Amino acid sequence: MAQEDDQPQSPDMASDADIPARAPRRRVWRWVFLGVFLAMFGVVLYGWLSREQIARDLISGQLEALGLPAQYEIESIGTKRQVLRNIVIGDPERPDLTIDRASVSIRARFGTPDIGRITLENPRLYGSYHGGQLSFGSLDRLIFTDSKEPFRLPDLDLAIAGGRGLLETDYGPIGLSLGGQGRLRDGFSGYFAALALDAEAWGCRTKRASLFVKIAVNKEKPAIDGPVRVAGLACSEAKLALANADLELDAVLDQPLDGGEGQFAFASKDMAKGADVLRTLTGKGRLAYRKGNVTARYDFAGERLTTGQANLGRVGLEGVVRTAGDFARIEAEGTLEGEDVQLGNGLDDAIAGLAETAKGTLAAPLLSNVRTALKRESRGSSVHAGFLLRRTGDVMSLVMPSASLRGGSGTALFALSRFQATMAEGSAPRISGNFATGGKGLPRIAGRMERQAAGGLMMRIRMPEYRAEDARLAIPELVVAQSNSGAYGFAGQVALSGPLPGGAAQNLVLPVDGNWSPSRGLALWRKCIEVRFDRLALANLSLTRRSVPVCPSSSGAIVRTDGSGLKVAGGVPSLDLVGVLGDTPIRIASGPVGFAVPGTMAARTVKVSLGPPDAASRFEIARLDARIGSDIGGTFEGSAVYLDAVPLDLLDTGGNWRYVNDRLEIAGATFVLQDRETEDRFQPLIASDAHLELAGGIITAEARMREPTSEREIVRAQIRHDLNTGGGGADLFVDGIVFDDRLQPDMVSRLALGVVANAEGVVTGRGHIDWTGPEVRSTGTFSTDNLDFAAAFGPVQGASGRIVFTDLLGMVTAPDQQIRLATMNPGIEVLDGVITYELRPDSVLAIKEGHWPFLGGTLRLEPAVMNMGVAETRRYTLKITALDVAKLLAQMDLANLSATGIFDGSIPLVFDEDGGHLDGGHLQSRPPGGNLSYVGELTYEDLSTMANMAFDALKSIDYHDMRVDLEGNLEGEIITRIAFDGLRQGEAASKNFITKRIAKLPIRFKVNIRAPFFQLATSLRSMYDPAYVRDPRTLGLIDESGAIVPRPPGARVQPLAPVQPLESEAMP
Repeated sequence: MAQEDDQPQSPDMASDADIPARAPRRRVWRWVFLGVFLAMFGVVLYGWLSREQIARDLISGQLEALGLPAQYEIESIGTKRQVLRNIVIGDPERPDLTIDRASVSIRARFGTPDIGRITLENPRLYGSYHGGQLSFGSLDRLIFTDSKEPFRLPDLDLAIAGGRGLLETDYGPIGLSLGGQGRLRDGFSGYFAALALDAEAWGCRTKRASLFVKIAVNKEKPAIDGPVRVAGLACSEAKLALANADLELDAVLDQPLDGGEGQFAFASKDMAKGADVLRTLTGKGRLAYRKGNVTARYDFAGERLTTGQANLGRVGLEGVVRTAGDFARIEAEGTLEGEDVQLGNGLDDAIAGLAETAKGTLAAPLLSNVRTALKRESRGSSVHAGFLLRRTGDVMSLVMPSASLRGGSGTALFALSRFQATMAEGSAPRISGNFATGGKGLPRIAGRMERQAAGGLMMRIRMPEYRAEDARLAIPELVVAQSNSGAYGFAGQVALSGPLPGGAAQNLVLPVDGNWSPSRGLALWRKCIEVRFDRLALANLSLTRRSVPVCPSSSGAIVRTDGSGLKVAGGVPSLDLVGVLGDTPIRIASGPVGFAVPGTMAARTVKVSLGPPDAASRFEIARLDARIGSDIGGTFEGSAVYLDAVPLDLLDTGGNWRYVNDRLEIAGATFVLQDRETEDRFQPLIASDAHLELAGGIITAEARMREPTSEREIVRAQIRHDLNTGGGGADLFVDGIVFDDRLQPDMVSRLALGVVANAEGVVTGRGHIDWTGPEVRSTGTFSTDNLDFAAAFGPVQGASGRIVFTDLLGMVTAPDQQIRLATMNPGIEVLDGVITYELRPDSVLAIKEGHWPFLGGTLRLEPAVMNMGVAETRRYTLKITALDVAKLLAQMDLANLSATGIFDGSIPLVFDEDGGHLDGGHLQSRPPGGNLSYVGELTYEDLSTMANMAFDALKSIDYHDMRVDLEGNLEGEIITRIAFDGLRQGEAASKNFITKRIAKLPIRFKVNIRAPFFQLATSLRSMYDPAYVRDPRTLGLIDESGAIVPRPPGARVQPLAPVQPLESEAMP
């Protein structure tokens, strides 16, 4: 106030008179000020005293406005610090956020106080991620707002101590940890961590995946620095696995947190994709992400890459990746390098397996040569490729300006240039570029792919002849064209030489002509082609230079593929192939041959000729049908087999056949076995269930052959033939041929005609046939223990013996075969005979000797030769030695006669077209003659006294010489002339003066008997016993009424020679 009094007054200032009037107003304002101050003080004092309630109401109102259910406790409210504790946001039973203690510092400043640091102690955050949706419960409305303003970090000074979180996801729980302090927009420093002990997502399972990064905010741009680690990853569906992967991140995020950039470093061990393994992988790079697009530069290096196709000691990948349009377009550009490139085990095993599978074919040495050359070049080899990979929508393209694989020798094994491939979903790839292969021991293939003016692709491939051992393969030219629609067409040819399965080919030229499209599949050979070869061999079959036309069926292509699979259909108009089988000329001809796979194959009039034209074996098949599917089989009929070396033919052959596991089988076959000779040695035999098998060039067969009329089994045959050598054999088993009224020898062989007939018995035996080319050797042994039959010289019973053939097919035996005859009856039964004989070539039967003990002497069959199966005159001579006539009468059961005497003689038998004849047979008594007498009672009752006296006188006659001559027809009458010389009465004759006088006279007594051959003995007995006189009706001499039967017209009676020749003078 003093200062105011001391100040000078201005002209406008009040005068001293006015001062007393103003002083009261100043005092009023003082009191007003004081009142206002006191009022404000009271309000402040009330607010201070009610601060907690006010704060509680304020916080509750704010939480209510935000819609956050919360519980909390106020620890303290001060002018510089406000503290809440036990904060629970959300459902207390399942809270979304809990905070043990939260404090907010207040900074005093001019005007409104400012919020200082907010400190959160032990916050716990709980959230979930299900179905692609992240949620933190009631906090979502604060976090996920609909604001379209760019995101900014809150302008807060925040300190978090002991922050934890738990995120429940579809893949497993994830633990969170957060801590740090500072202003969120600038200066915050802290950390963030996440841990998933066992998570599973998208078919992959992780083991202990963790994230720990340091966070630093500078000018609203957070920087993160730290590792992402995965102890293990396994994807079962993708067959992907890795161990101990470590990704180091160092990045700075943009202010709105919608992008950023940084760098990374990566390291992992034992990365595996299926069987492919990369032992170590390291890499580094820089990455930028903004506006949904990525730009990245990378540099990766791996060691010990093992795949099924290739192994690399080291591999490197460097380049740039760019994306645009929220990944609608992706572009990767870079280079790929590798060292120590080797064949992968899978590819190496595949090549080795193919070579092993193809063993015996031209592919085996070619594949083995490729494998050896690649292994030789692997040490020190390298690969280099530059690439640009783009994906735009569903279209992906790959551009490779150059790529090469160089062997350890420095030679380019594979080179690619100007390569480009475009792939779109639902369409075929489009490819262009050039490639070449080479290197020592490797095929040199050159290919050029280029775009045509119309937009299509044209590729030309050439491969000069590639050789390995005796195998050669060449592709003179192959053109492949691709249209804009993705369809391919190709034309060219392949030439090859070398071994094939079971054979070999020389200069086999196979045209290649067809097309392929995604919608229609493959169509190969739409028109007729010519398959040419200089030589084509299969086993021992070698065909010489020929061309075979093959034409498609009506379906339009020989080979087709579509949605239903592979189909092959075509035909050959005819076949005309020549060559050799071993050293034997062969010719194969046929009519049309059609085939379809799967489906059928049919061939008509197939003819195979083996051997020179004048001595060829022929195979003819009228009809051959096959079913072609999972296996091959069918039927054949009207076939015939004519083997030149074997004089037996198979006719009317038919049956079922199948080809499976490199084996041809014929079952249920029928055929007729027929002798090829003009005059059949064997009658035709039939088989109805024959079996044949062909495997490895060996034919085995078995058949039971039967006589067609009786259907009785004759022989069982087992055959083996080697197509490789042309040799083989057959075992023939005769288990037992039963001869009876149903089956006779002439039904088996016509050679039996005129030799044996009316056979009864069983014949067994075994034969064997061997052949080597044109040479055939056949043997056999057959026997019987008890065979009855009728022979030309009489019925035989109990024949037994064994016959050994040295040439079974030629019906030739070893010398001196023997057959024993229990009984034989050429008119008089003879016992225990033995015939020695042999069969000679050309169906000649040579009887060396036959002998029997005969009536005290012997009966011997003289040597004779006959040609079996032909009409001829056959002569047999029976020699009789020391025949005892007494035993003859006993054998003939002539009990009323008694005779003595020893006879020798012979009985020549002749058989011709007119039947059998006795030709000059005779018996001659030995000196001193013998006696002939009648010892029974006379049965005639009407004889006169003189007749009885004459009979008594002659009933016993001694003779000095007797001769019996025989001739005539065996089937008709036999003329028997008996001449007695030196006759006189025997001891038993009645003697008187007349007989004594007559005894002094020289008497010759001749008897002529005309009778059938087998009635001679009964004629002699009938002289004394009328019971032995045949009924003339049974002889056809008289009819039932007793009238004489007239002789047929033209019948002639052979005049008989007189019993005694006429004398020159009259007889007394």
